[in-house]
Amino acid sequence: MDKIKCVIVDDEPLPIELLSDYIHKTPGLELICALRNPVELLDLIERHQIHLLFLDIQMPQLTGLQLARLVQGRCEFIITSAYPQYALDGYEYDVADYLLKPFSFDRFLSAINKCKKRLSKIYTGDSVDPSHFFVKTGNRLRKIYHTEVLYLEAMRDYIAIHMPLEKVMTLQSLSSFEEQLPAGFVRIHRSYIINMDKITYIENGAVVIQDVRLPIGDKYQDRLAGIK
Repeated sequence: MDKIKCVIVDDEPLPIELLSDYIHKTPGLELICALRNPVELLDLIERHQIHLLFLDIQMPQLTGLQLARLVQGRCEFIITSAYPQYALDGYEYDVADYLLKPFSFDRFLSAINKCKKRLSKIYTGDSVDPSHFFVKTGNRLRKIYHTEVLYLEAMRDYIAIHMPLEKVMTLQSLSSFEEQLPAGFVRIHRSYIINMDKITYIENGAVVIQDVRLPIGDKYQDRLAGIK
């Protein structure tokens, strides 16, 4: 895929202007068009190949989530909204990410990187993400499989990697793990990264994994939407 073909659907001009600027500044992205009428997308997606949609939630005639349901499986979605309460609804529609307005260029790039990984697997069959990683613990390098990890916890200068039967401590930052772990892992708090596959349930602003309640930080609410 030479370029990721993008379409913006938002009924407000300022978010369209911001997203257009971000897309034009990002190598590998191509803006096909920006639509203020969500119904127009249904015709456009029949006539053009689209890889990525930026969908606002609150729009007349159709909401972003209704659009995602109608065209699900045709392309990737990033929801853009000023309302954090819809983030978990986005997870139901397998959205790639949820950008809470107003969002920075750095946050936009983070969402694009997730989409690139998902699109790469679709169009090239790429499975480059390794099944494991190594951490230094004491004088040893410990091999840990992604499927073993329940969650990671920042504890001052150390990171605790929680697994069903043990906890591995390593001298590393949570941000470094956030960059290296595959798309199935998501940061929900300044102190926690979780494995989405290990969630038991989500309620009252917390994620529960094997009876352990992990708080969801206010600034991380949007990151729970559709991350695999």
